[in-house]
Amino acid sequence: MLDCLIVGGGPAGLTAALYLARFGRSCTVIDAGDSRAARIPVSHNLPGFPEGISGEALLLRLRRQAAHVGVPIEQATVDALAIDRGGFIATIDEEHRRATSVLLATGVADRLPSGAAPSRWHAMTLDGLVRWCPICDAYEVRDRRVGLIAPAGSALGHAAFLRTYTRDLTLILAPGDGALTATDRHRLQALDVLVIEQPIAAVRNTPYAILVQFPDGAVVDFDTLYPLVGCTGRSHLATALGALCDAQGELFVDAHQSTSVAGLYAAGIWSRP
Repeated sequence: MLDCLIVGGGPAGLTAALYLARFGRSCTVIDAGDSRAARIPVSHNLPGFPEGISGEALLLRLRRQAAHVGVPIEQATVDALAIDRGGFIATIDEEHRRATSVLLATGVADRLPSGAAPSRWHAMTLDGLVRWCPICDAYEVRDRRVGLIAPAGSALGHAAFLRTYTRDLTLILAPGDGALTATDRHRLQALDVLVIEQPIAAVRNTPYAILVQFPDGAVVDFDTLYPLVGCTGRSHLATALGALCDAQGELFVDAHQSTSVAGLYAAGIWSRP
């Protein structure tokens, strides 16, 4: 029986594997190959890489480092988890793995706005035209033409943050979350943020810009587009065991990353205290 089965081969899961192995614990990483980090074309906010590093290159380095201390990394998907005899059983295809504890590092799935197929959003992300984390990379779009897609409830917060990096910011209001309040409209106007309240008809790109088309035929072009319409935690394995989470699927954890299920841990951006 393993000391720990790690589900997810992104930065959180691979870092956990490295530390567990160095603590003398047996562990295996099960990686479905869908790390959000792999979609980062170049990251400049990781200490130690002043010229930047791509998400794929970072993951490769982390896998090599985990392998260096003897951690097996398997390309597979965990279909189900069950509690059994003081530990857990993971179902992987038709096989079963037993572990005393499980660390879930399965990350989140970004919600995609309308206008393009998921494959196109992915391609435009790898081209650096679409970005998903202003905290991570708004520094790279200083004084450029930036588009922000966000629902009314979070639009002002995102816009105020991005406005500190560029004077050319347009908010495209995402549907489904009501209307902007009068106070929010006033603050957006004070920030000199252009607001578009039309649904998106299509999104396409050129080598140097991203074009957003609206039902009236108008087309607005940007250097960068942030589609910040939310994300969903990949927490189904945990919630099936009764682990507590919020409405977005983010698991509640304590100071030791333990969920409400004994022996089940969660790490990464989708766990919260």
